[in-house]
Amino acid sequence: VCNVCNLGNAGQIREQQLVFRWDGERREVPVVRLDNEKIKWTQFPGLNFPTYWTNPDVLRLKKVNHTTPCEPQEIEALQSIFDTTFKRVLTRDRVYEYQLGHAEEMPYRLEVLHAFRSEHAELYRRFAEVGDAYKGGTQLSVKTNEDPGAAFITSRLRPGEALLAHGTNPSSAMGILKTGFVLNHAGKTTGTMFGYGIYLAECASKSDEYARDDTGGTYPGLMAMLICRCLVGKPFVVTDAGDHIQEAKAAGADCVVGDREAKVGTYREFIFFDERHVYPEYTVIYRRQYNADEVPMTMRQTTRGTTGRNWQVQLDKGWANVPPDVSYRLTTAQGQGLNSLDIEIADITYTFDLTTMKQTNKSTGKVRPIRPPMRR
Repeated sequence: VCNVCNLGNAGQIREQQLVFRWDGERREVPVVRLDNEKIKWTQFPGLNFPTYWTNPDVLRLKKVNHTTPCEPQEIEALQSIFDTTFKRVLTRDRVYEYQLGHAEEMPYRLEVLHAFRSEHAELYRRFAEVGDAYKGGTQLSVKTNEDPGAAFITSRLRPGEALLAHGTNPSSAMGILKTGFVLNHAGKTTGTMFGYGIYLAECASKSDEYARDDTGGTYPGLMAMLICRCLVGKPFVVTDAGDHIQEAKAAGADCVVGDREAKVGTYREFIFFDERHVYPEYTVIYRRQYNADEVPMTMRQTTRGTTGRNWQVQLDKGWANVPPDVSYRLTTAQGQGLNSLDIEIADITYTFDLTTMKQTNKSTGKVRPIRPPMRR
């Protein structure tokens, strides 16, 4: 930000200010990979670029990369992937986003607004190199590959490959298209549940947990997701957290699959320990739709699971989150040392006793246990 101000009684003094915002490691700028910006002619003979690439300078090796807006059919396919793989399942990694007029912990749909495709000669050469070495075998079933609405782009994949998603912010997403992923950044902002590597998911709703906006910039208020062409190949499947990378390497696997879907009903994550196995092909700019009336009927799902960040009440069928705004009030009251407070929910007034951890319906007298968020 640059401001030029008129100061002094007559405005005769001018001052220029440069203000820099520090966001810590929340939006890490990828390291510039100089070796990704050079073309080594001797390494390209015999390599066939994808038939859908269009930039003549890249195809003739006159420049390394080009980013182009997606065709309408590609955007339709990407939206289909977003819709087909979206599950309203909460995990601890989802951060509550306040929405005026809504008290939803997660959106009903992710709406694609813009999409860009990368044609990167050097990154594709490396990706094709490991793909050529893939010996085949029984392929892991991946949700994105099974979506018939995405056939326009999934039909381009080779054996052992899948399209997987990585949530980030718009500026970083566009940067990664140019540089590729950098393993020495792995886990700095989101942790490493299954070991050190590049984390991607088959469900857009999982990757959305890590997506952020740029707080301004070209796409204010919008999120970004990278859709990457990945060599899943021979996966090393695990269900429990832990550092499984060395085991996977010893087994000759191409990646680790953390299958928390099978274990606790959430999602599967794919962890790659070789940058060459991941080709960042698309940047998708999207918005989160929290209004159920604006999405197809099939997507008006109720949420399952918990972030562990909300207060919960024990219903007949198990524990359920209270609305996020109510959770915020309870946390605030507890922090202020209050013993109880009355809160109106859907025209019904409840008394929350923060000492006995009970919720009482003031109309019926029904009492239910409550519990605070899980706090690390």
